[in-house]
Order: sequence, then structure tokens, then C-alpha cells
Amino acid sequence: MTGQSLLFVLSILLLLLSCDKAERPKGSSTERVVEVKTVKLRPVTYTLRYETNGYLEAVEEADVRPLVSGRVKKIFVEEGSWVKEGELLLKIEDKDYRALYREALWSLREAMESYENQLKIYERRKRLYEKELISREEFEEAKTKLETLKARVERIKATVEKRRIDVERTQLKAPFSGYVVKRFVSIGDLVNPSTVCYRMVKPYPLRFVFKVPQEIALFLKRGTPIEVFVEGRSLKADVEYISPSADENRLVTVKARIDNRNRILKPGMYGRVSFGYKKVKAFLVPEHAVQLFQEQSFLWVVRDSRAVRVPVRVVGHEDGTSVVLGSIKEGERVVVENLMFLKEGQRVRER
Repeated sequence: MTGQSLLFVLSILLLLLSCDKAERPKGSSTERVVEVKTVKLRPVTYTLRYETNGYLEAVEEADVRPLVSGRVKKIFVEEGSWVKEGELLLKIEDKDYRALYREALWSLREAMESYENQLKIYERRKRLYEKELISREEFEEAKTKLETLKARVERIKATVEKRRIDVERTQLKAPFSGYVVKRFVSIGDLVNPSTVCYRMVKPYPLRFVFKVPQEIALFLKRGTPIEVFVEGRSLKADVEYISPSADENRLVTVKARIDNRNRILKPGMYGRVSFGYKKVKAFLVPEHAVQLFQEQSFLWVVRDSRAVRVPVRVVGHEDGTSVVLGSIKEGERVVVENLMFLKEGQRVRER
């Protein structure tokens, strides 16, 4: 056989082999089969949870200002002090206010004496008028003067009360029980009703402030229980406020009330909140059965003896298992062993 003949025969053989390979059915005995272990999917009722960060704010806080003007005479509390409602914070010089109060008292005494004298005159003229011994004009004149003096007494009484209150207001007192966060004035400073003297905050109750997407906010209402974690402490709280509108990021502000009677937590602290918001039908699978491809979680599911990649969403973890949602059904079989040998459409044999 010549060289050309031999080359021709070899070409024919290669062509026949390639045709045989192309026409070989997919399910032929030479197709690789991966032996796998599977578990059946069984549904469970699972509560979806949402977690996010937030911070604590005080329900009551105030800038404490005096209601009268004057120079600070004495300071009784410093920053960081715990004070009770009504406790004295500072004293304003009251000499001028006391002088005005005494002056008002003297004016009231004079007005009362004038009123009492006129009352005697009025009663005497009333008796004479009833006996027709004096004219009606004389009686009416006494009556009018008595009413004028009575009105004057009432006006001076109001002035006396105001002067008394002004003297009291020279003592600046705590509006509620709480901490003195900041002192802004010193002895000798001139203060008035626009001057902030102290910054106070009440440490209980507190509110935990956080934001949730609008679709999560739909499941919240006043009184919904949530769990707050601050500095390693787990705290129970109840939703107290839900914003009536979302911000530019479609997030809704929520505030939950925390008792904090022990005053351990402080306004401004950061923490984390967790709460269940919706019950769904989900599936429990071993954690290692959940694979990742291009940042998408998936399961290998056996369908018609072949491995099929099914995307899933992991919504929780429980004792070595993952809670997943996706296009999977009860009774389907999920591969849990030999996962590294699988590819889409891979023929498998279950054991």
C-alpha cells in the first residue's frame, strides 16, 4: 500500500470515529454518572426576621432657662449630677424682687383700708336711702366709689401675687428628675429668660430609634414587641412611634420604648434591633448544601436523574441548617454529598 493510500484509509477511520461520537446518545453507558446522597425537602413555617442598627434617645430632655432676669448668686449642682424634680439648681439675686413684693404688700394694705372705710360709708348711706332720708344720687355715688375701690384691691392683689412668684422664680429648679448634662453659667453671670443655664436629660424611659424599608414597616404597629441589643445586653421594647412618611431612601423611622429604670443605658448609645415580621413557608437544608455561584446562593436539586442548579434565598440559620426560600417544592431531593463533582445537567445516581 502506498503512502497516499494509507493516509486515505486513516482519514476515513477518523471521520467514522468522529461521526460515531457525535451520534452517541446522551444517556449512553459511557456518559459519566456521579453518585450522590440526597435528602427530601420538607416545609416548615418560619418567621422572617429583620435586623438593623439604631441608637437610643431620651424621651424627656430640656434646656433649663430662668423666668426672671438677674445675676447668678449661687450654684447648687454641677454637670453629671443626678437631681430630683423640683431640686434647686441655682439662685438668682432676689433683693430687687423682694423690695417690689414688699411695696406691693403695702399698696394692698392701703387699698384694703380705703375699701373698708368706703364700705362703712356705703352701708350707712344705704340705710338712709331706704328710709328716704338722702337722695338716690348720694347713694349711687357711695356705691360707685365702693366698686372702684374694690376693683383697685383686686388689681393690687394680682400685682402682689406676681411679685411673690417673681421672688420664687429667682430659684431655678429642676423640671424633672434626671441628669445635669451641661452647665452653661457661672456665679455673677447676668441671665434672663432667653439664657440656657443647664441642659438636662431624663434617662428613663428611653426610645430606640431605627429605620426599616417601607415593605417591612407595613408589618409594624404600636405595641409590636421587638428585641434590642446594646453593649451585650438583650432588652425588650415595644414600638411606640412609626413615621407617617418615608425618607428619600424609602426608609421609615420607627421608635421603640425601653423602660431603663436601672439607668444603665445612656441616651446616644448605639445598638441593634431584631424582630420577626412575617410567617412564610420555607425549607430546612444542611448548611453545606447551599452553594454560591456569582454571588447567588443555590441548591443542587435532582430532577429526572440530573443535577439542576436552583437559586434560593437564605433567610435564616438553625442548628447547622439553613432556612431557604425559592422555586423548590415539598418532596424534591437536594444533593448533600459530592457537590464538587456536579455541573448543570450532570447525570446522577442517588444512594
